[in-house]
Amino acid sequence: MQPLLAPPRDTLTEATVVGLLRDAPALKVHVGAELLAQDLAVVEDISADVKAAGRVSRASYATLHGTGVLHLARELAWGSAIIRPYLVLADGLGSARWNLGAYYTATPKRRVGQSPPVYEVAIYDLLHRLTFPVGESFAVAAGANYLAAIESILTSLGFTAALVDRSAAAAVLPAAKGWPISEQANWLTIINELLGAVGYQGIWSDWDGRLRLSPYHVPRDRAAEWTYEADVARVMYRPEQQEISTDLFEAPNRWVAVRNNDVSGPAPVEGNGKYTFTNDDFGPASVAARGGGVFTRMLFLDAADQAGLVAQATISIAADMSVPTTVAVATSPNPQHWHFDRVDLAGHEVLGDARLLSTSWTLPLDGGAMSHEWLVL
Repeated sequence: MQPLLAPPRDTLTEATVVGLLRDAPALKVHVGAELLAQDLAVVEDISADVKAAGRVSRASYATLHGTGVLHLARELAWGSAIIRPYLVLADGLGSARWNLGAYYTATPKRRVGQSPPVYEVAIYDLLHRLTFPVGESFAVAAGANYLAAIESILTSLGFTAALVDRSAAAAVLPAAKGWPISEQANWLTIINELLGAVGYQGIWSDWDGRLRLSPYHVPRDRAAEWTYEADVARVMYRPEQQEISTDLFEAPNRWVAVRNNDVSGPAPVEGNGKYTFTNDDFGPASVAARGGGVFTRMLFLDAADQAGLVAQATISIAADMSVPTTVAVATSPNPQHWHFDRVDLAGHEVLGDARLLSTSWTLPLDGGAMSHEWLVL
């Protein structure tokens, strides 16, 4: 989730921002957009050319996290132009702006008979540039630094504004890692495999468009970034527009992770090349809740060391344990949301007080209801 006081809201107070989103009885909505250079510097504000409100969507488990649609009365360098939409909310007493990510612009549809012409433009997360095949074999040598190798790839592709958490700065490859030429070998896959080996989550782009490399943290252990309340005075979700579903079919409750890139080392054993985790009693998919039934999932992973194996396995385990209960809900507009947000639900009529992981959302830019999908943790 965006920080409450992230620029350009850093001149406001947290109470002002929360008040606009949660407590304002009526809001005015303004949609704007900026044209950016590859380094994310602002070339021009093109808000005057935004002729109809579109939408921005985010699906955190998807290959390409961010997508959307804008309507522009201006021709751009389609395919290479980078645009950053933003939303301004005002209640008559104050206002706040939220940047909504940076995107490449696809070749648009043009509405005939309008002057000036209006283009319906599909927009795609900057990760899109990483999804094309490498076109040749690629390898990282034994002893190379994981984060340095990733940063070298990003720089070669023109990404110079990445923010890198240095927690794994000392981690190096124990053996050479290669990707043969194939249609499946793209930069996004390569980067995410290298990140996974040191316990980082997949690369993502933030609200300003900067690419982020950061460690993975188990959602259940993270503090909530926003609370949706059932209190009538503060309710933001719409009780009549929600669905709750549970799916335990083939949900695992035991995981066995094996490190498969230490080719010169000893055979994997528990604690050294192997990691086993059993969900004995947490939630409806646990061994206890399923009458003692054990359902195992095998994970064969590249990892820098045993700690990297455990961290990488934990990502899959946390995702699997979150699968059974899903909440689809509509809320009032909340542009604070971003990537894998941790939210709480207080006093819900079915779930009570629940901890949730936001996995996808769509924000209409006209102030309409925002749709979400949450996983119960």
